[in-house]
Amino acid sequence: MWDMDTRAQTPQDFAVGVSVLLVTVIGVLAFVQGSAVGVYESPDVQRNQPIADRAATHLVEHYSVEGTRNHIRYDTSDGIKTTLDVDKLKSNAGLNVATERRTNPSINITVVNASVLANGARDHAVDDGDSLAWGPSTDGRTNIASTSRVVKLTNTDQCDPVCWLVVRVW
Repeated sequence: MWDMDTRAQTPQDFAVGVSVLLVTVIGVLAFVQGSAVGVYESPDVQRNQPIADRAATHLVEHYSVEGTRNHIRYDTSDGIKTTLDVDKLKSNAGLNVATERRTNPSINITVVNASVLANGARDHAVDDGDSLAWGPSTDGRTNIASTSRVVKLTNTDQCDPVCWLVVRVW
């Protein structure tokens, strides 16, 4: 028979028990963190977020000046100003994902100057009267997946010191 007066919890028992509890709680929080935020997003946003990320990555990789990082060719013969075509972007970046139940995504690409961001606006930049936005307008749209990259444009006084290349998908 056990003698209850001679056996008690030792400090080592307590330390092991608390350690196991903390590791379990931290593991659960780390695992659930991403999915808990996703509960509040529309399924359309969740489905289109990888498409927005892929499009932004393709734009930066395709239009970057050789040997630089996120320095985008803008006003050149092969720059984003003259050659960006949203339909070609969707095809070249593998964004045409139509199925029987889903249509191809609509994409809007916008360059926003950092000075405009500092003033609290997110309006697209304008260079010599040319709007630095491509694709259909996002006005009145809801459930838009969005991603951005910090870039600098060549051959323009825009992006002083930097701009955001914002890709929106719905």
